[in-house]
Amino acid sequence: MIQRLLATALLAGVQILLAFVLYHSAFEAYRQMFGSVRRDISYGLQLNHSLYLFGALALGNAGWLLSCRSRRSGLIGFGICLLFWTAFWANVFASMPHRGLLVVGVGTLALAMPLLVLLLRLRRPGQVDDARPGSAA
Repeated sequence: MIQRLLATALLAGVQILLAFVLYHSAFEAYRQMFGSVRRDISYGLQLNHSLYLFGALALGNAGWLLSCRSRRSGLIGFGICLLFWTAFWANVFASMPHRGLLVVGVGTLALAMPLLVLLLRLRRPGQVDDARPGSAA
């Protein structure tokens, strides 16, 4: 039980760190190529509040993916987290489409990273996706 909680916390932390690094790298690259960006207080406030949402989504995504038993269940959990993340940023696309794509893309990449863990975990030799009674495991 403790190992599962630690693994979930570690995976959520890695997702948050990956999102942070990807966002700041992309933002700095944009700033170097095109100059300064428009400062918008509403975007800054939404970005600040999104840190709490992304932390909760990363924790939920990591917990779901580490406890699921099939690839389909993992994809459903990822899809739910991605839907919440995209819906939170939907209002930005009208006024700042590039920033909207940046944060949704970074969030998508960071939330999709545990899917690789899921695929590797479910493809170990000798592990069965759906253990039915009477089948050889």
